[in-house]
Amino acid sequence: MLNNLRADFTSTSKVFGIPLLHISSESARGIVAIGQRASGVLAVGKLAIGVVSVGAVSIGLVSAGAISVGLLASSGAVALSLKRSAGAIAVGCRASGALAAGHEVDGGITFRFSGEHEEEVDEFS
Repeated sequence: MLNNLRADFTSTSKVFGIPLLHISSESARGIVAIGQRASGVLAVGKLAIGVVSVGAVSIGLVSAGAISVGLLASSGAVALSLKRSAGAIAVGCRASGALAAGHEVDGGITFRFSGEHEEEVDEFS
């Protein structure tokens, strides 16, 4: 029933030529973007790319989603980040999850990377 629903709204307000808000049933690009494939400062969609991103697959500085890649923080089923990550599988400097890998880890199965070439593996710690 909703599969045939098509929507597209672009605000008339723009910042540096980019719409302040873009909502689309397909691709959306704006400061706030909501759509199947969304890119913007705040992006929400199946594929979301932005400073803050939320979606099935999300990429950004801060991201949340099933598969999440964040420069500063990420959360999701699979979460990858240079700083903080949380999820079922989490990889990051500070990682929390059922399977966690990083410098500071917390979870069921953990892989702790201590030094430059040292690797410490803790199982069920």
